[in-house]
Amino acid sequence: MQNEIQALSYMAKNDPAVIAGLLLVGSSSVLYVHVQLKMVRAGYKTSFDVLRGPLSAKGLETPRQYLKVRAKEGWSPWPIYLFLPCMLAGIGLLVFGLFRL
Repeated sequence: MQNEIQALSYMAKNDPAVIAGLLLVGSSSVLYVHVQLKMVRAGYKTSFDVLRGPLSAKGLETPRQYLKVRAKEGWSPWPIYLFLPCMLAGIGLLVFGLFRL
């Protein structure tokens, strides 16, 4: 147990880009699940096609539908506005940090 803690603390001190990348990717997935749950609870059909390819034709169907519905339901648009930048920045930081190891 002590060796794992030492390895994690060494990585956090010497290469925080990996930790930041993992946190950003995790936060983007939390935002997307939040949007999915809101849409399902409001009675709208959602799609997980964004996980196959967020920039594909059907990949942004649920975020687009959320932005249409949000004004009627009184929801904030920020989960959608932050989803894609968090995911792209997280992947970029993760790749950068792993190549630096």
